[in-house]
Amino acid sequence: MANNGQTDVAVLVAMLSERAAVNVRLALVADVQQWQLHHGQVTLDDDTPVAERFWRYSTVSFLELSLPGATVAALLRGDEQDIHGLHVVAPGPPASSASTSRLRGQQEWARVATPWPRTEWTINRDANTPQPDHGVLVGDGPSFLNFDQALSAFLHQRPHDSNAGRSDLWRIVLPQRAGWLSQITIGPDLLKAVVDGEALDGAVLELSGAADNQLQPVDGAGIYRFPLLNGLAHDSLLMLRREDQWLDWRSFPAPAYGRARDASVVWERSGPELDLLLANGEGQHLECKREVPEGDSRKKMLKTIAAFASQDGGTVLIGVQDDLQIVGLPERPNVDKQVLAVVGMIRDNLEPMPPYETRVIDHDGKKILAVEVSGGGQMYAYRNQHRPEFPEFYVRVGPNTVPARHHEIATGFRQAPAVITF
Repeated sequence: MANNGQTDVAVLVAMLSERAAVNVRLALVADVQQWQLHHGQVTLDDDTPVAERFWRYSTVSFLELSLPGATVAALLRGDEQDIHGLHVVAPGPPASSASTSRLRGQQEWARVATPWPRTEWTINRDANTPQPDHGVLVGDGPSFLNFDQALSAFLHQRPHDSNAGRSDLWRIVLPQRAGWLSQITIGPDLLKAVVDGEALDGAVLELSGAADNQLQPVDGAGIYRFPLLNGLAHDSLLMLRREDQWLDWRSFPAPAYGRARDASVVWERSGPELDLLLANGEGQHLECKREVPEGDSRKKMLKTIAAFASQDGGTVLIGVQDDLQIVGLPERPNVDKQVLAVVGMIRDNLEPMPPYETRVIDHDGKKILAVEVSGGGQMYAYRNQHRPEFPEFYVRVGPNTVPARHHEIATGFRQAPAVITF
């Protein structure tokens, strides 16, 4: 199966029709005497029983339940259906094809990650479909300020963000548990992979890089070890496969501090992780500082943090020179005070508060402070204390932080989940 492509909807209708029951989550919008489908999520998983939920409001309803596969297939085909006492219709003419994505284990897409690989099919909603009312929701279910918050809570049990307003009408998920990598532990001279799965006959585990390749037959679930004579190369690929079909895989480029981490990859010591991060030098997602800046030099670091947060994240490493030499934090003041100084700078000068974490990394007896900034889905401003009425916005262009252009600022605010008032 190709990793990405298109699937005829008739194929999905046939696949659903063959199943006695499927788990579904439906978001419905009131439309005269009927309910129009806003988003449907189908999970083709016989191993996980559904926990039924029903949230009912005057203008929208949310349902999670098990339905006959034929009922969901009919709705996907565009036929009206009666579901849990509601007459449900699909908006517009049925689509002819669905986008297809095959995802490895722990790969997050549309706010969802699973330990095992999966195939997902999505069908986009017509752009002209009426949107639900965004007023306060009070009814037979938790109360919400608006539909987007309710949808995010119902689908993900997570707060609303700019990605929660889904553009797809249907999302169909097929878990693939033949084999997967449940955990990878990386040390200076050894990689350990924990393999799990339901059909591992004939599988092999391969660790490959530009200068080396190691293969091991997989004789069942368990731990498999690969010696790393020269450490882990930054272009390494760990592949669980059967013949020419992959079951699961992980790659190890320079770690992207500040963005979503793969929960299945554990670095036994921070040294290899830091070495890989520095392998590509300063760039779009990495800035190095010899020490915690003071005085006017603080602005350069702060505007870089604002740029990371305004885009897709990045890391500032303090204790590393521009030439990537690791010098470590100075002994005085102590590390805790240096961390607090950075936290205070961010709190006092950036608005709104960007999503970030601080982490102290031990490397060969030296301590490095990593300020890991996540992409926040909106624009973040540097507030010059001498001119607080003029917020400044920045973006990252390669290894440089530059003032954001007007269209970049406008785009950032259009994507923001809430209006920011300065």
